[in-house]
Amino acid sequence: MFEKSLGIRHLVCGSCNGCEHEMTALNNAYYDITREGWDIVASPRHADVITVTGPVTETMRDAARATLDATPMPYIVVAVGDCAIGEGPWAGAAEAGGGAVVELGATVRVGGCPPTPDAIRAALAEAARSVTRR
Repeated sequence: MFEKSLGIRHLVCGSCNGCEHEMTALNNAYYDITREGWDIVASPRHADVITVTGPVTETMRDAARATLDATPMPYIVVAVGDCAIGEGPWAGAAEAGGGAVVELGATVRVGGCPPTPDAIRAALAEAARSVTRR
């Protein structure tokens, strides 16, 4: 469905910023996701994929859910990094919840602390192939 283009909205939900640095690298000249027709967008209304970093802290839960509500169907949520998967140093903390998998229903996961840009790029390609109507 999204072979030629993909709008990516990135949510930072309480992370240490390690995963954000790797996400930012996707736009540099080496990784250049725009070659794929992919773009990081400023509004969830333009997004096909929501990437989430961090454990989805208690203070970010409502804002993250509001972002998903504003995203048109179909979309997919990608958990980027161990914290977003529900693992990592914050796993089990009451304020951290269960990460994007539990809190936001992420179906694509990228492990690592932080994951490499190549791993994130592969997950985005998987997400582009698997976006379905909910």
